[in-house]
Amino acid sequence: MDPEPRQEPTQESSSKLSFDALDVLKRHWGWLVLLLWGGGILSLGLLRFDPYGIEESAARGLLLVWSIGDRVLNPLVTLGIPDFRVLLFLPLGFYWPGSIIAAKVYTLLLAFGAVALLYKWCVRESSTEVAQIACALLLISPLLLNQIDAVGAGIYLLLMFTVAEWLDRRYRKIRRPLGGWFFMQLLWTGHAITIHPMGLAYPLALGWHWNRSPLDERQQRHVFIGLALVIGVVLGVRGGWEHVSWLADPILPLAQSFQAIIGVTGEPSLFLGWLLALLGIALILIDRRFLLENFLGSILLGALLIGAFAADVPWALMLYTFVLVRGVHYLIRINQSLGGYGLIRQRGLVIVAFFTLATTSMLADKARHLAIEENQLGPQDHLLRWLVQDAEDNDLRLSVASQWPGRTLLATRQDTFPLPPAQGLDGEAFLKSIEGITHLVFDPFTPGNKPLADLLSTIPDRAKTAQLNPAGVVVVIVPPPPAATEATGTAQDDAVVDDEPVRSIPAANGAENDGSDLRNPS
Repeated sequence: MDPEPRQEPTQESSSKLSFDALDVLKRHWGWLVLLLWGGGILSLGLLRFDPYGIEESAARGLLLVWSIGDRVLNPLVTLGIPDFRVLLFLPLGFYWPGSIIAAKVYTLLLAFGAVALLYKWCVRESSTEVAQIACALLLISPLLLNQIDAVGAGIYLLLMFTVAEWLDRRYRKIRRPLGGWFFMQLLWTGHAITIHPMGLAYPLALGWHWNRSPLDERQQRHVFIGLALVIGVVLGVRGGWEHVSWLADPILPLAQSFQAIIGVTGEPSLFLGWLLALLGIALILIDRRFLLENFLGSILLGALLIGAFAADVPWALMLYTFVLVRGVHYLIRINQSLGGYGLIRQRGLVIVAFFTLATTSMLADKARHLAIEENQLGPQDHLLRWLVQDAEDNDLRLSVASQWPGRTLLATRQDTFPLPPAQGLDGEAFLKSIEGITHLVFDPFTPGNKPLADLLSTIPDRAKTAQLNPAGVVVVIVPPPPAATEATGTAQDDAVVDDEPVRSIPAANGAENDGSDLRNPS
């Protein structure tokens, strides 16, 4: 029997195949972008995979979930209750305990999820063009990469806010009083509040919109009561935000926006800081009606206003995100209002702005790769690395009291405790209270640490400055000399330390310090 003749592909079948391929690409292009973006970040070495550079609150959360995975809760006793970001860290504790790489890749995935939800919001509220330009610039921005590398609060706040907008739409669509979506919103609200003061913008925006457009009086009452209970309980349990500096200079984190690694590479650009600040203020004034009427817009507005009183890198990320998503929207409108035909007349300003920001971001990302290759560290991380190297070189068993116990424990993997109280103690009483501690690590220039710095300066024979830089100090606690023998009157222990100060060790900035007075490090 003769085989059936082979059918040649017709124009109709070829068109159908092309349409199917485009349809698949359209439905799955987000996954393709994730693979290209995430793979590029990891393969180009834009993230550190050592324990340095991680935020203190994130370090405490990671230590807790890792200890849960190992069925030990020691960090909860010594480091206290971390923010509720720890709930999102749970998979890291059960599947990848102890892995810094897993923590950063996980944060990278959550960052992409937050940007994807932001993209959907921009498409609904503005246009696909605005969403593509703004989100593309955000994905390659140094601010976003710095926050991913630090497992920073900015990534998780952006995720909180974009998911909050989706939760509110779902709850209003289902209209079921006291259902699962209602309690999910309350849980998500409490989660956001614990991360950063900007998290308060979520419940405030939720209350504002339920006051303006409630589904009915009963559900409105439920929301108001639930929000009051959540805010009261969370703030009562947490007692505020331990790692936030209030009334900090808001221009500095904006000026660091395009540093390859914040606090390590380059100098802050005050011009850039003021430019971003003025753009943010102008957009808030121009866009105030939209921001008050749109739920996610209200959250961003509240976050920027609250965060201005506790300005830091997460706040700078929020402002930069806001300037991108709303600035691109108005830039396109301004460009179109100029009139004319052709690409340059219709999109000339947009093209110039896009390539300027994209080029600046790519140059910063290239510098970031080089800085990581050269193992450049910030001042605080220099102190922690000195501790690690000192322990390895001298085969020491450390017992450290640190202002940053989470980060110190991650770096040293040895016994670490919070700083001891020093108020109202004399030198002998303080030394007795820290018996067994070998090192103290803290910033003596922080007002809260002044009593400790003053106290240590009164016992220079027992507290030696081993490392000092603008970010802090490492103090070695010298053990007391053993009693002299009756026969020779000399010490019997090789660890006897003479009365001279410990020989100074070059600080991170190249300066030396004799260690005799923490109050005057210069």
